Amino acid sequence: MKICFVAPANNYHTIKWATWFSNAGHSVDVVSFTRGEIPGVRVHYIDTGVSVNDSDSKKIAYLFHAKKVGKIVKKINPDIVNAHYATSYGACTALSGLKGYVLSVWGADIYDFPKKSVLHRLLLKYSLKKAGHIFSTSRAMADEAGKYTKKQIDVTPFGVDIDLFNPAKRDRTDGSEFIVGIVKTLEAKYGIDYLLEAAALVRRERPDIPLKVRIAGRGSKAEDYKKLAKESGLESVVTWLGFIPQEQAAREWADMDAAVVPSVLESESFGVSAIEAEASGTPLIISDIPGLLEATGGEKTCIVVPRKNSNAIACAIERLYDSKEERMRLSRVGRDFVCSTYELNACFRKVEALFLAYAGKTQKPVEP
Repeated sequence: MKICFVAPANNYHTIKWATWFSNAGHSVDVVSFTRGEIPGVRVHYIDTGVSVNDSDSKKIAYLFHAKKVGKIVKKINPDIVNAHYATSYGACTALSGLKGYVLSVWGADIYDFPKKSVLHRLLLKYSLKKAGHIFSTSRAMADEAGKYTKKQIDVTPFGVDIDLFNPAKRDRTDGSEFIVGIVKTLEAKYGIDYLLEAAALVRRERPDIPLKVRIAGRGSKAEDYKKLAKESGLESVVTWLGFIPQEQAAREWADMDAAVVPSVLESESFGVSAIEAEASGTPLIISDIPGLLEATGGEKTCIVVPRKNSNAIACAIERLYDSKEERMRLSRVGRDFVCSTYELNACFRKVEALFLAYAGKTQKPVEP
């Protein structure tokens, strides 16, 4: 099967999708507004003069390149076109004149974008209307997207490489510190400031806990968070790792005594970081965001706290420190849940079956 993704070539999720399908023997092309190289995949870069971090008003420039997208895709002549992110690449694909393509919604395009103005909402509706098929990584986000379209939405969760994210990656030999942390983009919606505030509370209320915090990632809030850590007296407690590759991320998750994913906005539609932590056998604390609850198994597999609540996070950290049995239980059930629900190949085989069905090469799979 010949597949063309219309998506940012430098994005982790695009790379994972394109790489899996290429390794599975499919011919894969990516049409992208950002530069990137993906081994085994042909990347077609369109220079729009816009950065991925630019504002929506600047990203409107994407739409003026719709004809280029259509021209490139028609030349590729794929069996399946899959556009990712409804209100940029998806809207551009909608304007390109292409028919029958698959649109994958990501999160902020569904939760945040349409709330900005009437025009934003109309653009989302147009993008969803023009798509032949729609994918969502979670049922929660599919329900939200259902406010703007009556079309059926297939739920296709992100998968996790359970061999890469594995408790066996833990190589800590010194148990004198209690390490909590996160591997996440440093943006406001992910609530990392609440983790820092919670760490400061734990240090003040429970000086007996040898707390250390490790934070990996980059983003627009990095300097603000470092300033907050300094003001909170956490300079000797927090280690800032910056951007790290997946192999290192797997080791970081496995070496933590507890992972904290304190997202504050519902545009956290799935929570890949959270399930990577669970796959690594790391006890997990999450905020009560619907996408996180769905992705992780909620209170069955992790500790759930109210969003924007530093006190609750601090209490959860203290609870895990005080109970080795609780840590061991959450480690086991979290890992088991991910292995049975989000194994990478199983998740992508479902997408592959849908692609084949949409391309008319087989029947659409029936949900169990």
